[in-house]
Amino acid sequence: METSTREEFAARCQRVATAARDAGLTLSKLPHAFAVVVARDGKSIPFPIVSDERDWRDTSAEEAFYCAVTDAFAWASARPGETSFATLDAIERSEVPQIKRDLEEQLTRVRELAGLVGMDGVRRLWEAAGIDSNVAAGIDLRQ
Repeated sequence: METSTREEFAARCQRVATAARDAGLTLSKLPHAFAVVVARDGKSIPFPIVSDERDWRDTSAEEAFYCAVTDAFAWASARPGETSFATLDAIERSEVPQIKRDLEEQLTRVRELAGLVGMDGVRRLWEAAGIDSNVAAGIDLRQ
């Protein structure tokens, strides 16, 4: 029997949720915002999710957390430098301060998650999401 893309996605979401629970995390959706909340030991971190009302209603906390985990990896992997920004045209360059604020905000969330489960725990979440372990091992949040 062939596995559908939806089934593969659901299985991956469950692997990430299981890794989260194994690390002592609880997952929940905020009731009046598009965000999934990760909590442990009285501390919680909201991860905003881009969605709309209809899709959000149909999205489980596990699916939302999978999206948060892969987004966190993308942000933690992003290392735009001043050289990269210098290549932008004037209109794009005007967005650099916002890009830097967004990057720092997202990296703060990843650091907070690492505060809950350790950097090795974050890497295990990334690996459960299907991110290559060698690539995940190369992420350093101190940069």
